[in-house]
Amino acid sequence: MNKHELHLILQRDVHPKRLQETQQMCMALIEEQVKHNLFPEERTNFWQFLSNVMWYTGRRLWTAQGIVLLFVCACVFSVPNTPKIIPMFMPLFILACLPSFCQSTTFGMSEIEASTRASSAQIIIAKLVLAGAAQIVIATIICGLTLFTAEYPITLIQIILYVIVPFLGCMVITLWSMRTQERYAIQFAIVACLGTSAFAGTLARWTPALYNLSALGIWIVTFVVFAGFFIRELSLLIKTWKEGRIYGIIA
Repeated sequence: MNKHELHLILQRDVHPKRLQETQQMCMALIEEQVKHNLFPEERTNFWQFLSNVMWYTGRRLWTAQGIVLLFVCACVFSVPNTPKIIPMFMPLFILACLPSFCQSTTFGMSEIEASTRASSAQIIIAKLVLAGAAQIVIATIICGLTLFTAEYPITLIQIILYVIVPFLGCMVITLWSMRTQERYAIQFAIVACLGTSAFAGTLARWTPALYNLSALGIWIVTFVVFAGFFIRELSLLIKTWKEGRIYGIIA
């Protein structure tokens, strides 16, 4: 049975009175698929897909964050009043992730990526998992060094809030811009990260009271707000992945 005959069979209408002939046609088609190995491949599970993304993207993602970590550690040891300037450095880790998050847009490969078996939402989730794994290590190192070098009494909760709040805020803005901005999503995320960094530095310089223990409630409220927005963006991302749709406008 050649290719032309297969097309003729597929173009014919199936009539209930010709059930035996229809069954024979189906069996012939199945035999041809087996003969030429035309069965569709099994879908790659998420963990195998994550391993593939890690191989192609993870090393560059982790290297960029490692360079930023070295810079932050050097500042921790050399700049006075370290706990107050930690929020100024955390948005830099989001900047280090942007080239990997927006790689398809940067190189003009969004349409090709959208046509692959892995949805854009699945790709972003995999990159978020890799970035999150690095951030756990980074946050632990920064919190430990800050406690070790602090020149005045400070609690671990304060340091964790100083580390997490600006990071969550910038991550929420980044995901939101990727989902909603038709153009300039990368530029918008960069401006947001740099603006957050400058704002945190200004607060440390001119409003040190916001970093005192009496202002701990403000940091907790801010953490809850940003965590809520982050969970919302993450749930939208997962929902988009399960539905197989394009995540946002830039894919």
